[in-house]
Amino acid sequence: MKDLDLIKDILGISLPLDRIEENQQSYKDILEEIKKLRALDLSNEYPAVVFSLFTPNKEQNDER
Repeated sequence: MKDLDLIKDILGISLPLDRIEENQQSYKDILEEIKKLRALDLSNEYPAVVFSLFTPNKEQNDER
């Protein structure tokens, strides 16, 4: 089985090695911040947005 080349096989593009290294370095800080966000315990926090199928001024019993 051949090794999976993520950029070529999944994204369908080929990039020179120096460009790949440049991109990895550019996104390194962003990935570190994402790791910090994923580590946060938000189980006791109320979400900023709550999705509802109903419009704010309608009763939930209204038929559509």
